[in-house]
Amino acid sequence: MFVVKWTLVFFAVLAVALVVLSKLIAFLNPPRRGRTGALALRRWGEMLTWMVLVPALVGLALLAVTLWLGA
Repeated sequence: MFVVKWTLVFFAVLAVALVVLSKLIAFLNPPRRGRTGALALRRWGEMLTWMVLVPALVGLALLAVTLWLGA
């Protein structure tokens, strides 16, 4: 039973490593000109825009208004 458990863990780790490696290769190898990027990469780009950049800009705007008002 001990060997079966560690065999399953080993294959699970290898499967996750393969997925991560494939995502890394797709990220580092962008498409040629005229071809659209991978759908997953477009989704990540949109997500980063809405989840990181927009809140950061709102925070900077609030900071600027606060400093301008001297509060």
